[in-house]
Amino acid sequence: MNLRGSDLISPVMKAALSADLTALLGDAQVTPTTVVVSTTTGRAVNDAAGTVTITSDDDTVSVLRCEVTLDEVQASAGGLQLGDIRYHIQATSLSSTPSLSSVIVDGSDRRRVVVVSIDPLGLLYTLTARRTP
Repeated sequence: MNLRGSDLISPVMKAALSADLTALLGDAQVTPTTVVVSTTTGRAVNDAAGTVTITSDDDTVSVLRCEVTLDEVQASAGGLQLGDIRYHIQATSLSSTPSLSSVIVDGSDRRRVVVVSIDPLGLLYTLTARRTP
């Protein structure tokens, strides 16, 4: 049997690991940052009015962040750029699944998500984002 993702462990074990992760992040010698992760959830087109209404989930979350290194940029073959920021976010703190249409508001910066990944157990998202004008 090939198990993947959340099937690797029971829901009880996943909840326990998530609680442990929260405690570890709280004990880390780094200061978490608070950002807003905005993920598009739908679009409504009104042809008569000529408008498009976009709906989104906006989650204010605590994250650990770091800049992408020069070595990572060089190894990415053009996928990453200097100045990209990597955000580590507990999956349980987001109300919807982040995607490449997600935007992170970090202080006065707006950053477009360019890479989304999640660990095999589904506990921690890593979002890599690039500043937008």
